[in-house]
Amino acid sequence: MSTRRIKVRKSVRLAKIENQNIQQVTFSKRRNGVFKKANELVAMTGAEVGIIVCPQGSKPYSFGHPNVNETINKYVGKERPPSPSDIDDKYAQMFRKANSRELNIRLSSLQDQLDFALKLKSKLKEMNKNVESQQEWFKGPIEKMNYTEASMLKGGLEDLLLKVKNYGAEHGYGYENGKWKAE
Repeated sequence: MSTRRIKVRKSVRLAKIENQNIQQVTFSKRRNGVFKKANELVAMTGAEVGIIVCPQGSKPYSFGHPNVNETINKYVGKERPPSPSDIDDKYAQMFRKANSRELNIRLSSLQDQLDFALKLKSKLKEMNKNVESQQEWFKGPIEKMNYTEASMLKGGLEDLLLKVKNYGAEHGYGYENGKWKAE
């Protein structure tokens, strides 16, 4: 038979701890344990919990659900109106949430616009490269042009001649037999 070891918790003798460092560490651990248990109680039962722990010569620590002050005031019987700082904090938090939502929406919109602009820029660059490559065909020697390129050159030159004739006619010049004449 195998021997199983069982982990047994040791009982802790309750007495005041004299060493200040050990006392502070123990206080911190036990305080966190109590607050954790209170939080579990709230989560499991929905109870209202208010705990205040005041160590000697230090600031008090508190835990409460929904709020320490509300819980204590409810059961002590001293309903007090909220202080201006409580109201200011509440509105400041509401403002921060609303402002952060609005800023997130604006950021998302601007990011979408930037993405669209970058895509458009890349498409325009590609189109510009295509147009430039199409416009480069006439810079080469005429003898090396194919039929399509020569036809495009002829059409372009005819369009240019027509534009020049129209410009001349608008400005008082006529074009006859390959010569310009003032009208």
